[in-house]
Amino acid sequence: MTNLPSDQINQVKPLIDQAQSVLIVTHSNATLDSLAASLSLYLALTARGKQVSVSCPDQIRVEFSHLVGLDKISSNPNLNEKSGKNLVISFPYEEGSIEKVSYNIENGSFNLVVEPREGYPQITPEVINYSFSGNGGDNNLIITVDTPQLTSLGQIFQNNQSFFSEKPVINIDSHPQNSRYGRINLVDNSVSCTSELVASLFSMLGLTIDPDISGNLYAGIVDGTKNFTSPQTTAGTFETVALCLKSGTKKTSSSSVQPSPGFNQNLGQNYPSPFAPFSPPIKQQTYSTPSQKPNFGQFQRQPFMQKNPVKKPTNPTPAFHQPEQGAKNQQNEAPPDWLKPKIFKGSTLL
Repeated sequence: MTNLPSDQINQVKPLIDQAQSVLIVTHSNATLDSLAASLSLYLALTARGKQVSVSCPDQIRVEFSHLVGLDKISSNPNLNEKSGKNLVISFPYEEGSIEKVSYNIENGSFNLVVEPREGYPQITPEVINYSFSGNGGDNNLIITVDTPQLTSLGQIFQNNQSFFSEKPVINIDSHPQNSRYGRINLVDNSVSCTSELVASLFSMLGLTIDPDISGNLYAGIVDGTKNFTSPQTTAGTFETVALCLKSGTKKTSSSSVQPSPGFNQNLGQNYPSPFAPFSPPIKQQTYSTPSQKPNFGQFQRQPFMQKNPVKKPTNPTPAFHQPEQGAKNQQNEAPPDWLKPKIFKGSTLL
């Protein structure tokens, strides 16, 4: 959980409420944490009715394919294009006035069907506006995520320095070396990662966390904390994870890193499971003379436990009863040199 002062949060709210178009951008060589935090903001602001675009200087690697919204990230560094290929159809909207939106293709034409709810006015051609959006030239708010310096944005910043100087920038980051370049700097290095920081901001900004958003945030926290093993992991981290789970996060195998079987993270070596049967090392023995080597064939192996216990005799032999003279001993005696000291040589020093 974040320790950011409430006055900073209060400055962010009007900027987001007034912005119609928002650009979210993260650094070069993006991590799963930075992409998860960026896409979570994208999904939340889109649900608020904002026109949102996401940019990253590099092509996204396939290892991040489990993040929701990954296909929305653009690597185009030219943000100042005033027009683009995205057709935007807009008209006045009242909460609850739309029953259903669908499309169909008929006679080679794409038909977008907007069905108004009963009791609300119909949508007429006079109120419909058409426009085109590019990668970010029309954005009136920039949110940088997990980016310590603007130069970390690579060509996106190099090609659009005037754009960054003209637009308000909200800087969201958990790195202690952040240079505080934004108009508002939501920088907190007490959290474990930027995904944890973004998750904490959701409730402060009144943004809803749905299962897709919580899944992204959970994956980002797992990556940012190295599966909850980093020293920055705190009780607040687990409180944030609990919030994600309550919001519908579905844990998958790609959301966590499992150590190899028997791996001891403290010692960095492989050891058998503590529940596996222990087999002591075999010690090789050598003898100086052949006479010292015991003849184990002279002895018979006796069972440790008998499956069927022997019945107790009716007239037990006294504890100190001595066998009669001349009685034959059923067991062979040990060799005469059995009790003499012997030299043992082994491959392991015990």
